[in-house]
Amino acid sequence: MNLTQRQLKAVVEIARLKSFTRAAEHLHISQQGLSLMVREVETQLDCRLFDRTTRAVALTPAGRQFLAVAEQTVRSLETAAAELGHMSAKARLSLSAAASPLIAATLLPEACAKFRALHPQVTVKIADVERERIQGMVETGEVDFGLGAFLKPSAGLERSLLFRCNLVCFCAASRSRKIPQMRQIADIPWKSIGDRPLLGLPADNPVQQLVDVHLAKIGRHNEERLTFRNFQTLLAMVEAGFGCAILPSFAVSAARRMNVEMGLIRDPVVSVDFFRVNQKGCARHPMESAFGEVLLATMKARCAIT
Repeated sequence: MNLTQRQLKAVVEIARLKSFTRAAEHLHISQQGLSLMVREVETQLDCRLFDRTTRAVALTPAGRQFLAVAEQTVRSLETAAAELGHMSAKARLSLSAAASPLIAATLLPEACAKFRALHPQVTVKIADVERERIQGMVETGEVDFGLGAFLKPSAGLERSLLFRCNLVCFCAASRSRKIPQMRQIADIPWKSIGDRPLLGLPADNPVQQLVDVHLAKIGRHNEERLTFRNFQTLLAMVEAGFGCAILPSFAVSAARRMNVEMGLIRDPVVSVDFFRVNQKGCARHPMESAFGEVLLATMKARCAIT
């Protein structure tokens, strides 16, 4: 048996209106089409549902028995459709993302504020988690997308390049400034890093691994140095004068009110790709692209090094 919701609704409307003509008008189909639909139902049920005369339409005993089932089924389907529609509408009004604490604390507040001004009906929820957790949260559907410098692809994720950061060198600035403020200085060739003491991220951090590849070319990759897992702690130690740090330019936003100097490292300029990541094979949130555009504009304003 293969009865459709449309066929069930046709039976319900004919019984309610006691007229094929009025039921056809209400359902926006021809009377001939409605009659054919009812005959198909009767054929599948192997019984007659309606007695028709020139003056009236009445349910047969079998029709009365079937009507109760048809009404309940139609009500259940319509209720389920309404609830799913409400859930879908509610989901469209909430956008969620996972990012590292540095990105969540420095770039996303500004991006979220700009996005809210453009789309006040949409709530953006940010999960500030360690870098290692972001991919898992995307893969399990805890968040709509993730943000970060994912240097290695994952089988369960689709990566979209959002912004290309450059490696920059942060060093302590003069402590005579009355108001802490980051200052951009001239470009720094890798060879000019010379004997400057360096701080770093842990050896398992992909950003540090990239940095070490280029430090190896000037003989400084295997040295002992102070390391810090948190970018903001690392920058604070730079400001305090414990050494310099080589980081992607997305860290610039965290150093804007610090007494540090920052210069683009060149010869060569080294880029770090900043990605938006999504669960592979799943539909994207309808507002995700709009948020991505706002975040990209924010990163161009805050993280571009010229």
